[in-house]
Amino acid sequence: AWQRASPDTPICVGRCDPLWRAPFNSTFAPPPDLCPRPYLTAEELPHTCSEQVAEHPGRNTYKEEIGFLYIEKMQAFYVVPCGGSTVLSFTGADEAKTGAGWGSDLQGGSLDSAWADVMGTPAQRMSCRQQFCPDVDEGRMARCKHESEIHPNFCADTCGKDKESGACKSCREEYQAACECPDFCTPLIKDAALCVEQGGEWQQVLSQNFDNVFNAMLALVEISTTEGWVNVMYAACDTSFSPYVQPLRDTNAPIWMFMFVMWILLSFMFLMNLGVGIIVDKFMEMRAEGKDNITPSQRRWLKSRMSLGARSTVFNLQNLHLLPSWRRQVYDIVEHRFFERFIMSCIVFNTVLMALVTFPELETADTAWWRNFVSGANYTFVSVFTIEAILKLLALQRNYWKETWNVFDFSCVFATIAGIILSVANTGINISSVASVSRIFRIARILKLLKFKALRPLNKLFRSLGISLVKLANVGVVAFLFLILFSILGVNVFSGVSTTGSDTFNEHANFRHFVNAFTLLFRASTGEAWNEIMHDLSKDQVDWFRQGSWCTPAELFDTEASYYVLKEKCLIDNPNACVVDLIPGWCPIPWMYWVSYTLFMGLVIMNVVIAVILEGYEETKSSDEVSIIETCRTLWGSKYDRDHRMVITFPEACRFIVESITELQKDGSIAGDRIPEIDVPTTDDTNNMTGCDLSRFPMKFAKALDITPRNFVTFEAAVKQVVRFAAVVESPDDDDVVPQLDNCDSQLQSKEMKNILELEAKKAEPGLVPGDPLASHIAAMMMQRMVREALARYRKRKQRNRMGNAGDCEDDEKRKLELKRQHDIYLKCIARAIELGATIGVRPPMPG
Repeated sequence: AWQRASPDTPICVGRCDPLWRAPFNSTFAPPPDLCPRPYLTAEELPHTCSEQVAEHPGRNTYKEEIGFLYIEKMQAFYVVPCGGSTVLSFTGADEAKTGAGWGSDLQGGSLDSAWADVMGTPAQRMSCRQQFCPDVDEGRMARCKHESEIHPNFCADTCGKDKESGACKSCREEYQAACECPDFCTPLIKDAALCVEQGGEWQQVLSQNFDNVFNAMLALVEISTTEGWVNVMYAACDTSFSPYVQPLRDTNAPIWMFMFVMWILLSFMFLMNLGVGIIVDKFMEMRAEGKDNITPSQRRWLKSRMSLGARSTVFNLQNLHLLPSWRRQVYDIVEHRFFERFIMSCIVFNTVLMALVTFPELETADTAWWRNFVSGANYTFVSVFTIEAILKLLALQRNYWKETWNVFDFSCVFATIAGIILSVANTGINISSVASVSRIFRIARILKLLKFKALRPLNKLFRSLGISLVKLANVGVVAFLFLILFSILGVNVFSGVSTTGSDTFNEHANFRHFVNAFTLLFRASTGEAWNEIMHDLSKDQVDWFRQGSWCTPAELFDTEASYYVLKEKCLIDNPNACVVDLIPGWCPIPWMYWVSYTLFMGLVIMNVVIAVILEGYEETKSSDEVSIIETCRTLWGSKYDRDHRMVITFPEACRFIVESITELQKDGSIAGDRIPEIDVPTTDDTNNMTGCDLSRFPMKFAKALDITPRNFVTFEAAVKQVVRFAAVVESPDDDDVVPQLDNCDSQLQSKEMKNILELEAKKAEPGLVPGDPLASHIAAMMMQRMVREALARYRKRKQRNRMGNAGDCEDDEKRKLELKRQHDIYLKCIARAIELGATIGVRPPMPG
């Protein structure tokens, strides 16, 4: 038996190198009986068929034996001395007997047998250098001798004590032997040597390593995506600074935990998010370039008009005063807020009850009460929801089907009742799948809670999601095209790679065909195990042989020229091709493929998706047209128009606008200072079509309203004025708000403006002729009032002059000139009042 001289004396693992090529390797070729030639044709490849298929007559088994022999030799490895020297070779037997008894006995023999073996030099004849590299040039021998004297790891401890000792010389001799045969002999020392001496294998635990700069950069890129970084950190924490030493738990935990956490903070949380910010900012900039240059107030004004026009109905039922009394009462019940709250409470409790279901259900005597309770509660909830549907059908009749939630509720009720009937009737029909689908729909009813005012912030999130889904169509098309592109590329490059021996690249996740490739890439776009798939695809022949398997060289796996040969060997059904090497032993194609895909899909496309979602959320956050319309709808139906006639008088409309603004300010939907209550007094003037004294309306707020005073105002017109009023309230010091709202139609893109005008045209009041805005009417009324007051003062002054004493002539002349001037001003005011008041049917006072 042979024994190492010291712990840092190397022992070699000898194995054939399938990538050995004479022009590229400095060592001579190994003996052919130890490392036979590789398979050169497709016929020499081994088969992967079952035994029954392999025994089929007519197969060329002779050539396949060449392949089987080659694979067997490539997979074999030998734990042997590197050169076979011992301490006895330099110091003699006495020193060996006294000082060489520390180590392990390779064959389990005694020291006496070791003495006999050394004397007969069988260890040298069986050494790794002698077996694999019997011929070594003198230049390499000189270089290796010099390297053995200066190597920082091998023989450093042994020779540090005494360079002239036999142990040091034996150790350097062993390392020199390994250095002279580097392609086939791998020297190991310390724990690594003990591992292989005891029948183990010294291999790296993870796919990542820091053996060179390129591998280190690739590992850091993988860690930057947070994929598997914890395993790498734990492995680093267990690693000793000394090579060839068994990892120990938390040997360098404080140092490497800090380093890896800092790298995650720097790369993932800073650099990656900085990239996200740049992409989002650029996306927002490009989106802003394509948009119209309009203000937020203009945007909300246009969106409110769009939302109003898109609503098919404001209330489920209109003209309630025309309904029979019983139907009106049923409608009042189903529309009452307490009824809605009761139904919502039932939905919540029903959802909670469904959440308490377990599988398998415990059917014992102790749990019988619980099963009875659940069954009774389910029947109760079914009864409540059925009564709700019946009441709404009675009240709304055909209008019941116009609301999507009503159709959804009716479908849930119908499916539940049908399931109960089938289960009670014992028809033998399996309704478990139908019942499961019905439960899913019943759970979805909890989304109706978003209709409550208290959950409006949550409703904004769902609205932003809905807005984003529409905008994500273009991004989805781009992502889909790139998925198709990378899928086709992956199928052409990696379709024949073996899927054995891997947990990530297997029969479920591979590039065999387009569907599998597309599914695999879509999964990898979320960052799921993309790096492990990359490392599995990066395996070369050496990795496959050391794993105990093999792969077909890419040049032999030619499905066009050797299809039938490969088919006969079952390599078409079970392909195991190697990935194409640019140079022997170096295959960067999987690295380039997966890193580029991950950076593009994970960093660019997915972040553009984030940008679109953020844009949708910002639009939802800054635009509250839905909440404005809902607030106006609630206030209109509960206070101003209980019969849902959809029109109210002009004074009521003025109070409705002011009260709506107040409610919206309380909810936080709009900002600005609270506005005072506006009281518009009524008038008995039969010539006034509005029925109120417009001259008392504040001109400050009248400028914001684009409404023509008439006897009645519709709901759509009133809500539009609320939105315009809100813009003025939020910007009280900005005098350009009203002109901006009036001119925004011309600033909008033609397509969007066309949609708004088409929706508004469908709901336009028949026979309505547009008139002057409210501010013009109020100005006319105020001017008429000023004229009346001036006329009254003139008459009083004239009367006082008649009753007084007559003055001198000079005073009479001055008085006449003053009266004439006032009369001219009066005539001009009358002419202007006639011009402005004629449009609304207000007759100004005539001179006389």
